[in-house]
Amino acid sequence: CLIISGVAGWIFFGEREPDPKEEAIKAYQLSLQSERRSAEKGDVQDWTRYARSLVNGPEGLSDPKEAMNWYRKAADKGYAPAQVGIGDLFAMGLGVQKNDYRAQEWYKLATRLSRNADANFKVGEGYFRGQGEPQDFGTALSYYQTAAKYGHPVAQYLIGSMYEAGWGVDRNLIEAWVWYKRALPHADVVASHDEN
Repeated sequence: CLIISGVAGWIFFGEREPDPKEEAIKAYQLSLQSERRSAEKGDVQDWTRYARSLVNGPEGLSDPKEAMNWYRKAADKGYAPAQVGIGDLFAMGLGVQKNDYRAQEWYKLATRLSRNADANFKVGEGYFRGQGEPQDFGTALSYYQTAAKYGHPVAQYLIGSMYEAGWGVDRNLIEAWVWYKRALPHADVVASHDEN
């Protein structure tokens, strides 16, 4: 009788719709397993990619402490994106105690070892906001300019803002316009930074 009612329910109501959230979690788990296998056999790029996935995973699947282990492995080899990743963990307090000073140390290390736009931008942010560094608009501008030189659109936009407001430089609306125009093709990236 139960079998018949189960079959009748399937006939009348159809199959149960898959839960999109469950499907997304399963897909993420499979992707994470694949990335782990690649990391175990791979190099600094694979280790860093896997660490990022561990940090950015959905609730319940993120593991910042394990990410730190993989970032450290790559950072110890001098890989700047991994050093930036460690800085981010300290800046956000993920898997470690939040520490802006330690975050800046890692970002600065990445700027010394490579031409990493993101590292230069984040050091500039530390000086601009006075997080882990004393607030210093002139030094922030210098780091933003290096990041902008390597194509960082938010740095380009913020340089424009600094020229518009006269923070760390003489106010110059023409120079501000030039920098805003450079950032304009990436307005979506700039806007998402403003939301954070």
